[in-house]
Amino acid sequence: MAAKATSSIQVITRASRLLDAIAADDDPVSLKTLSDSTRLHPSTAFRILASLIEHGFVERSSAGRYRLGVRLLQLGSRVYNRPDFRNGVRPSIERRREQPNGEPGITHSRAIPQ
Repeated sequence: MAAKATSSIQVITRASRLLDAIAADDDPVSLKTLSDSTRLHPSTAFRILASLIEHGFVERSSAGRYRLGVRLLQLGSRVYNRPDFRNGVRPSIERRREQPNGEPGITHSRAIPQ
C-alpha cells in the first residue's frame, strides 16, 4: 500500500470534517447525519465527538444532537482581536457588509460583532 503524500494527522482531519459538518447546519445534528455526511463509522465519529466535547469544541444536547461549542467562539475572538486581523482583514469584511451595488450584505447572526 502506498503512503499518502500528506503531513495531515488522520484524527485531526476527521475532527475537522466533523466540525465542518456540524457548522453546515443551523440546527443541532444527529450522530447518524454526521456519520453519513463525513463517511465516518458511527463509533469513530462518536469517539472523536466525545473528545471534542471534552475540550469544548462541540456540545451535545439532551436529545443527543451535536452543535458547535463555545470554545470555538473563544478562539475565534482571539483571532478577531489580533491587530493584524483588525487592521488587515476586518476592513474588507466591513466593506462587503455595506455592499454599495445593492447586493445584500452580511445580516445574519454569524456576522462579525461590532
